[in-house]
Amino acid sequence: MSGLPAKFIKQPVNLDIKIFLIMTNLLPYTQKIEPLGKMLKQLQILLKK
Repeated sequence: MSGLPAKFIKQPVNLDIKIFLIMTNLLPYTQKIEPLGKMLKQLQILLKK
């Protein structure tokens, strides 16, 4: 019985760590993509004129 609760505790923590690592790895990319999106919008406006 004592081994059972440990499994339940371990699983969500590992999931949280995985999500956290994915999010921190994606942060630099999203920060680079955002200015790119703004540049593309400005280009579209310039091309429409």
